[in-house]
Amino acid sequence: MDTAETRTGAATLLAASEIKGTKVTNFQNQEIGDIDEVLIEPDMGQVRFAVLGVGGFLGLGSTKVAVPWQAFQIVNERGRMKYLLDATKERLEKAPRVEGKNYDRLYPAETAEPIFVFWDVEWVAEPETAMR
Repeated sequence: MDTAETRTGAATLLAASEIKGTKVTNFQNQEIGDIDEVLIEPDMGQVRFAVLGVGGFLGLGSTKVAVPWQAFQIVNERGRMKYLLDATKERLEKAPRVEGKNYDRLYPAETAEPIFVFWDVEWVAEPETAMR
């Protein structure tokens, strides 16, 4: 990473309204989709997932996939946030799908853990999560 790009740090705050609709690129600098939703776990106050719209044209016919927030690399590139994800088109085709807007079903461990595993993000069940 050159000096034009720096990983965001604790001093940076991101507004959810600025994240939604943001383009996501992969490590090969190819645009792979955009962030449709940011899902926050209310008990912990942390972002758990981003719902990524991939494929389609102008939002029509796109597929939604759940991605753990920790899977993203967020860099500040010349004053603009850039969202990077280690994903090829082939990997996105196999990614866990999200249908509709019933995001509550992504909360239980039996649903969430496989998503974390798919994206190579460590699954850590919080005590409140493990008991639900």
